[in-house]
Amino acid sequence: MPSDNLRNHPLFTYTDMELRLPAHYADLTLRHLMALESDTDPVKRVSAVTGVPYDKLRTMPRVLITEADAHLTNLLQKEQAQHKPIIELGGVTYGFIPNWEEFSTGEWIDMEDYTKDFWRNAHKAMSVLYRPIDRRWGDKYTIAPYTAKEDAEAFLEMPAPLVSGALLFFWTTERELLTTLQSSLIQTTREAMRLLRSGDGTRSSSPWLGKIISRWMRLRLRLSATSSPTSHS
Repeated sequence: MPSDNLRNHPLFTYTDMELRLPAHYADLTLRHLMALESDTDPVKRVSAVTGVPYDKLRTMPRVLITEADAHLTNLLQKEQAQHKPIIELGGVTYGFIPNWEEFSTGEWIDMEDYTKDFWRNAHKAMSVLYRPIDRRWGDKYTIAPYTAKEDAEAFLEMPAPLVSGALLFFWTTERELLTTLQSSLIQTTREAMRLLRSGDGTRSSSPWLGKIISRWMRLRLRLSATSSPTSHS
């Protein structure tokens, strides 16, 4: 466990270098979370959060790095979730997906790919869940269509509580998502059957349909098997 001094005053001075650490979970960003959740090397973790180069940290006392890393681990254990449908990053206003029934095939496929190694692709997942608002009236809004070319880098500075809140909201709407998914699969199957009966381009479209359905079914199984959206495993 980190010392009281580290917990209350997360600032260390070693020779002519200062090592500053976030004091609270809310001080972390998605960039920090991605590093902390993806790496087990204490030096790399501390470097990612403080910005101090890896080589310089290696010259510092081991006990200092160990306590700094323990402090960061302690912050993750104090996770807070705050869901905001509308957020602002880098001067751009983003809106959370307002209508799951309009979640497109491309969004499903890309979210599936990102969740295979989530903490290395979390910024990309956020760029699917949040997109620039193009129209807004009161609490209502519409978002820009998904293009798979969204600026995912902007989400690296997303505050950690908002990341946790977005994930919590996304995963706790599992039932609604699965219902939407089932409906979409039924519609896709009906369209495939219509093409089979009419003979219009079935040979070229069937493999594509089969691939999409296969991917969606794997996503459905993954959604069903996930119990906690914000666990730090």
